[in-house]
Amino acid sequence: MRSSKQRDEVLKVLKSSCDHPTADMIYERVKEKIPNISLGTVYRNLGQLHDEGLITIVESSDKKVHYEGNLEDHIHFLCKKCDVITDIFHKNEVPKVFDNLGHLVESQKTVYYGICKDCRNNI
Repeated sequence: MRSSKQRDEVLKVLKSSCDHPTADMIYERVKEKIPNISLGTVYRNLGQLHDEGLITIVESSDKKVHYEGNLEDHIHFLCKKCDVITDIFHKNEVPKVFDNLGHLVESQKTVYYGICKDCRNNI
């Protein structure tokens, strides 16, 4: 994949974001640095970055697509009330099970759905 100013900025925004932004959110952040960028360019670069394995996609309960630049192994908790996505970092023993079977786990994608602490406190 050829580097470009726009792609580099989209990736930079994602690498510095902890809130799992949507394409529209990324567009607004990138637009601060590159005012003439189009939403289409952001979408195209997100697709290319995802195809190259440099970012991941997380789908929320309302079917909005969120993007993430953190490729460390972790799972997500998605609140069904407020749609906040929380990263949960842990030592996962599951790959060892596959390793014992002779399989090679290269990545995982786990999402838990429920109600976050803040929303539970407001019920």
